[in-house]
Amino acid sequence: MKITADGFIEVDVTPEMLEEADRRNKEFLRRYGHAGTHRKNKEEQRRTGYVAESAVRSVFPDLEYADDPKVDFVRGETTFDSKAQGCNGPPAPNYSATLYEEQAARAVDYLVFSRVKKDFKKVWICGFISKADYLKVAKLQPAGTKNNNFTYDEARYETEYRKLRQVTSVGDLFESNGG
Repeated sequence: MKITADGFIEVDVTPEMLEEADRRNKEFLRRYGHAGTHRKNKEEQRRTGYVAESAVRSVFPDLEYADDPKVDFVRGETTFDSKAQGCNGPPAPNYSATLYEEQAARAVDYLVFSRVKKDFKKVWICGFISKADYLKVAKLQPAGTKNNNFTYDEARYETEYRKLRQVTSVGDLFESNGG
């Protein structure tokens, strides 16, 4: 793990992380099918999400995997949802942290946003934000919105990574929030 010049946490994906991600992906698929999967290439999207979760857990070991399929991590009573996007290279502060419109209704306390290199060799953890704060700063973009070279297939909220909190421990996140 290293911290980039932009404050993102860069994680080199290990074979153990890939193994864990693939195992968890297969278990979820067996139990729930493609629930919560939005992209056309569902298998790639699912693997991207699970590789991001493995990277997040490797950096923040005090987060535990949740039993609830709509929540990715818990720490005590606090819940976290991991949001990951595939990419070809490192993220920049002006890149978008996106959340599908229907996901905004999930009962989760914090969102953690990541980028996963398409070859599954690196993950960049771009930051945390409480869901309540995210919904205050994010803008709902309708389906068909163009963002750089991508057109949104479904409505989603977006804000820039620069508006997220960069922390190196989940404890820092709680301490700086007074909780």
